[in-house]
Amino acid sequence: MGLVIPSSNLSIYPDVRFKTRLAGEFARVASIFRVSSVAVFRDPDAEEPDHRLFVKVLRYVLVPPYLRQRVWRLDPELRYAGLLPPLNIYPHNPEGRAPGVGDVRYGLVMDERGTVEVGWSRPCRLVDPPSARVGSVDLFEVVSLEPFLCRKVSRASIYAGYEVVELLSARDLANYVEGFQLVVNTSKRGVAFSRVLSDPGSARRFTTAGSLCLLFGNPRRDLDEIVGEGLRIDLTVNFIPYQGVLSVRTLEAVTASLAALNLLLTSTTSSLA
Repeated sequence: MGLVIPSSNLSIYPDVRFKTRLAGEFARVASIFRVSSVAVFRDPDAEEPDHRLFVKVLRYVLVPPYLRQRVWRLDPELRYAGLLPPLNIYPHNPEGRAPGVGDVRYGLVMDERGTVEVGWSRPCRLVDPPSARVGSVDLFEVVSLEPFLCRKVSRASIYAGYEVVELLSARDLANYVEGFQLVVNTSKRGVAFSRVLSDPGSARRFTTAGSLCLLFGNPRRDLDEIVGEGLRIDLTVNFIPYQGVLSVRTLEAVTASLAALNLLLTSTTSSLA
């Protein structure tokens, strides 16, 4: 699942503290629903500092708290990072668990000997030191406790966070969405999601798609209105029919849309089990 969110969602607010917190809330919601990639689109309504802050916050919170001081230098743009909500994803070890064989955690490669900091009282040692670059933050699986050894893994069976993608132009956006089997524009002008569910053919497009991308606008315009013609859109859906307010904020739209899709996709998976 991929999301496209215009960075102008930060630009409409004057307070940097609120901008920072809002970017963190997008990251938190994306993680709750196991989104695989969050693409930040620098649309014409966005200010460059806000686009930069949005991308930076998304990347910052992906680094577990036990590594942030080592990975991130003091940055004036992140001066309100203390307001950010924690992702609390499993590889961040939010519960402070002692490591066990098979555990997957984010770690920082400290030296060429393969010393890896994984947020415990002592670092682990890579089984294959050349497999990771010094200074990189990667996923590591614990393979032994005595001695404390780990190996780099490219992907995990658990959710390990999202990829951050920068889209600097309409062409970048067009290329990004082409990588998905189903591209859905979210809009109050779209067909109500309840109608999608009641139509077996439409519902099947969601449940059988190998990859799905949701397009969001800002509080003033939908993404198709911002970009204009030329953007591939397979469906335009209203995930919040009969809304009780004049306009839905983008964070609210992302949350509601992902919750509705999560219900559909998990119920389908359960019925097939």
